[in-house]
Amino acid sequence: MQKPLQLVFRDMKTSLALETFIRDRVARLEQHHQRIIGCRVVAAMPHRSSAGARSSPKAELALTVEVEIAGRPLVVVKDAEARREAKDDQLAVVTHVFEAVERRLREAWRDRNKGSTRQITEDGTVTVG
Repeated sequence: MQKPLQLVFRDMKTSLALETFIRDRVARLEQHHQRIIGCRVVAAMPHRSSAGARSSPKAELALTVEVEIAGRPLVVVKDAEARREAKDDQLAVVTHVFEAVERRLREAWRDRNKGSTRQITEDGTVTVG
C-alpha cells in the first residue's frame, strides 16, 4: 500500500489481539489486490442509552473498513453485530466484514474486466479497452 494502514479504536479499549488480527487481514487483502492504495479500519463500541444497556448486557462491536483502490471508487463495508451473536468473539465480526470486503473487491474487478475488450493491432500489440 502507498499509504499506511489507519486503525482506530473508538469508544473501546485497544486490544492487541484484535489489532493484530485486523493487520493480518489487511495484509492478506493487500497480497491479493496489489492496486490497493490505502485502508482505514474503525472498530467501535457504540454508545447505548441506560435503558438499552440494562436490557442487553452485551455491547455491539461495529466495524468499518474503507479500501482505496487506484482508479476505482472507495470500497466501504460496515457491520455491527452483537457480541452475544458472535459468541463473545470479536474476531468473528472482523472475519465477517473482511470477507465482505474481499467479495466487493472481486466483484469490482470482475465488473471492470467484463466490460473490457482486447484488440490486436496490425503490428501485433494488444490493447485493452
